[in-house]
Amino acid sequence: MAMRKCRECGFPYWLSKLILWNENGTITMAVNPDYRVVIIESDFLTHLFSRIEESLGLSISHLVFEAQRNASVHTINSQLDKFPFFVGRWGPNRRIVVHAFCRLSVWLGQAYARAIDYKPGMGGEAIVRNPYNRELMAAIILGAFESLERMPFEHTWRRLGEEDVISIKPAAQRPEISERLELEYPELKPGHFHMPRCPSCGTPRELTYLRWNEEDGTIIDNRRNTRLAFLDGYVPTSVFRELEKELGEEIYPLIIQAEKDYTHRRMRELGIAGAAEGAVLPRRERESIYENALATLPLRGQGNPVDYRYSYDGLSVTVENPYNEHLLAGQMAALFEVAEDKEAEVEWSSLEPSSIVFNVRPREYQKA
Repeated sequence: MAMRKCRECGFPYWLSKLILWNENGTITMAVNPDYRVVIIESDFLTHLFSRIEESLGLSISHLVFEAQRNASVHTINSQLDKFPFFVGRWGPNRRIVVHAFCRLSVWLGQAYARAIDYKPGMGGEAIVRNPYNRELMAAIILGAFESLERMPFEHTWRRLGEEDVISIKPAAQRPEISERLELEYPELKPGHFHMPRCPSCGTPRELTYLRWNEEDGTIIDNRRNTRLAFLDGYVPTSVFRELEKELGEEIYPLIIQAEKDYTHRRMRELGIAGAAEGAVLPRRERESIYENALATLPLRGQGNPVDYRYSYDGLSVTVENPYNEHLLAGQMAALFEVAEDKEAEVEWSSLEPSSIVFNVRPREYQKA
């Protein structure tokens, strides 16, 4: 079945009914305003967690897997626990819901998925093509079925011709660590960020650069030919929190640097160049870089930049409803480095819930 798209902007029609862009810098599920998603480069989490593993010399894949599984359970519960969607758990309706799971993975750019066998209560198999991350996609699938059937599942992979197939079956129990990785939902502040919207489906007009490839299960940013995906907004924080308990705060410089590198790459791909070495950009160009980059945060559901101030010696940005303070710190440092052509260091503080002030300054800057 071909993907139905908005006649005005080409955004997937049913996805526009499932998620909402809010004026407070978040993207949330329509039936659960506390549950948020973000748009990020599809390979970012793979790169980030691999980088942490390489630096620390230990595997964190089990933490990431269980955090993503929990996020998937919460996402599907937010739909199936409410009227009239709870009938999806009844008898043959579960087959319809499984088909919807597969469509959702395509709409979100997570993978192409197609069920080839499903027996309620016994498990099933599905072709999974181009997952943004194979094991995290498996965690999403397990979590979805655990929500649907209210029992734990386990999985294996096999090859069917040229395709990867995931097989799931009921499990005796979930790993103990899964209980430690429950999601936390910070209170969200209201906001008034204005973004031009499609008059037909209500999604932001500025996202017309997104292209859905239905048979591949991918979303491409046409401006830079880069794959993006809609992903859970709480998994990184949940994983970072558990890593800090076990390893201490030394994990955070790794996280900030990884995000900084990705932001540099994104800005290069968009043709946003910094100053020539030894030169200083005119104020209007620097201002344009800051304003344009910060305006993308709400579009990606990563927060609401309500105030920013800058000079050659520093940048201060207040973000309400940040999806993760360490990842945003990396973005702010990279933004300053591009605009000012100076290596940056970043600090932040929270004077009230769901509001963070990031202060960036040149690394060589000395306080008076």
